Amino acid sequence: MIRFGRGLAAGSVALVMVLAGCTSERGGGSDDGGGTGGTPAAAPTGTPLLIGYVTQENSALGSFPETRVAANAAAAYANAELNGVKGRPIKLVTCATNGSPESSQDCANKLVAQKPVAVVGGIDIAAETAMKIYETAGIPYVSGSPQLNGELNSPNSYSLAGGTVAELLGITDYLTSVKKVRSVHALYVDLPGLLTIAINSAKSILTAKGVTDVKLVAEKADAADFAPALSNVASGNPDAIVVIFQAQACARIVQAASALNIQAPMYLIGSCASPAVAKAAGGQTDNLIFASGYQPVTDDDKDPVAAAFAERVPADQRTSGSEGSFSAVLVVRDLLEELADPTPAALITALKATKDHPNVLAHPFTCDNQQVPLLPSICNASVRLLTWNGKGFADLTGDWLNGSQLVNLTTGG
Repeated sequence: MIRFGRGLAAGSVALVMVLAGCTSERGGGSDDGGGTGGTPAAAPTGTPLLIGYVTQENSALGSFPETRVAANAAAAYANAELNGVKGRPIKLVTCATNGSPESSQDCANKLVAQKPVAVVGGIDIAAETAMKIYETAGIPYVSGSPQLNGELNSPNSYSLAGGTVAELLGITDYLTSVKKVRSVHALYVDLPGLLTIAINSAKSILTAKGVTDVKLVAEKADAADFAPALSNVASGNPDAIVVIFQAQACARIVQAASALNIQAPMYLIGSCASPAVAKAAGGQTDNLIFASGYQPVTDDDKDPVAAAFAERVPADQRTSGSEGSFSAVLVVRDLLEELADPTPAALITALKATKDHPNVLAHPFTCDNQQVPLLPSICNASVRLLTWNGKGFADLTGDWLNGSQLVNLTTGG
C-alpha cells in the first residue's frame, strides 16, 4: 500500500520518514480583511466557490476528525470575516477516507466530480493513490500535513508545510547541530518493507553528523503493550529518543514511558503534537519535545488568525494536524483572492510562482520544487519545537529549524 519513491529517492525518503524517516509567519494574508474583535466583513454572496477537502477518519490506521473540524472552521472564518473570495462564499466539500487506497481514490473521484477549484488534504496515509486523479483533472492538491511519497513527489501536489519529513529533519538537525548528541535511539512504527532501508540510511546520516550510537526499534501501531519496546529503546541511556508514530499510539507510548520513568529526552513528530498525547503522560512531560510545522496557539493570542483558530477550534482538537488544515484552507483562499479569475489552472500558476509567500501560522513558503532535495512537492521545510506547559503547547527555541539539506548526506550532494 505504501511506496517510498523510485531509485535514489527511495532510500532518502525512507530515511527521513524513519529518523532523519520579510513576510508574516503567523497570520499570512488572511488578516487583511478584518479579524476577530474587529468589524466583520460584508457577508459574501453569489455562487459559492467550491474547495474539496479530504482526511482520514474512523480507521484503525489513524483517525483525524479534528482536521476536518479545523478546515470547516477556516472556511467559516473566511466567509464571516474576510468576505469569502472577492465576495463569493467558500463552500467546503468534505470526504473521509479510511486509510485504504480504494477509499482515497473514491474520495478523489467524488471530489473531482464536483469541480472544486482545489482539493485540500488533511491527513491521509493512502493519498498517493489519489494523486493521479487530481492531476488528470487539473485540480491542485494542497496540503498542510503531508505524510508519504505521493504527496511529496506528485507534480500536482503543493505541501505548504513539510509534514513528517520536515519534522524529522528538523529534529535531527537540532540534535546534531545544537545538542551535539552522540547517541540517538528511535522507536518507530513498523511498516512492511521499510526496515532494511531505514537502518542503513538512518545510520549513514547520523554517523555523518557524528552520532556514534544509533539504535532503531520497530513496533506495530496496534501493539498490545509498548513497555517492552520502550525498555529496549531506552536501554543504554541515550542522549535522545525519537518517536515516530501517529497520535493514538503516541498517547499509549508516553503513558508507558511515564510508568517506566524514562528520563531521556523524547522527541515526537507533529502527528503526536496533540493535547491528548501530552495529557496521557500524567504530568510527566518535562522530557517531551514535539516537532510541528506550526507555531503554538493560545487562547489569548493577539494575532487575528491565531485568535480565530483558538476561538473556532476546541482546545482538545488543537493539534499540529488541525492547524495544518486550518492554515491550508486559508492560504488557498488568500491565493484565490489574488487572482483575476479563480480557476484551478490559475491557482496552479500562482502556486508555482510563490516565493517567500506569507503562510498561515507557519513559515513562508516557496513552491519552486527546490526546498527539499528529491521531494519537490514540499514548499516549506521549516518546523518549530514545542513543549507542553500543562495548559497548551509552548515554543522551545523561539525560531524555525530547517534540516532539509541533511537529505544530501545520503545522496552525495
